[in-house]
Amino acid sequence: MPAPMTEAVRRFLEKPNFAVLATRSRSNRPQATPVWFLYDGGYIVINTSRGRAKLRNVERHPEVALAIVDRDDPYRYVQIQGKVVALDAKNGARDIDRLSQRYAGRPYPYPRGDRPENRVTIRIEPERIAAMGV
Repeated sequence: MPAPMTEAVRRFLEKPNFAVLATRSRSNRPQATPVWFLYDGGYIVINTSRGRAKLRNVERHPEVALAIVDRDDPYRYVQIQGKVVALDAKNGARDIDRLSQRYAGRPYPYPRGDRPENRVTIRIEPERIAAMGV
């Protein structure tokens, strides 16, 4: 069951701010990556391509953290600690298009070497939420 979320935090997550996803590598070292995200049905949805470090990391260690900073006021932010509860390759291409529409206003322009069938959606259940200035 996702952590309870205030209305103010939910509204904050509706803004297309960037998140930094923190994962742990095989050797337990931290790895942080800026990502697009979407708050959807109580979960945080991000997307990646097969072969990326963050996907390998969450397959081994599903515990993650996100820091989401307001692009208009960097002193407003939300921190989320959670667990990856689903890896979804079936809807990966659909979800990267949803994210691209949210952040870029157009379907995802696949870079060289990436294809729709390579996309994987990562669904994160928030377990702890902290906010500053929100």
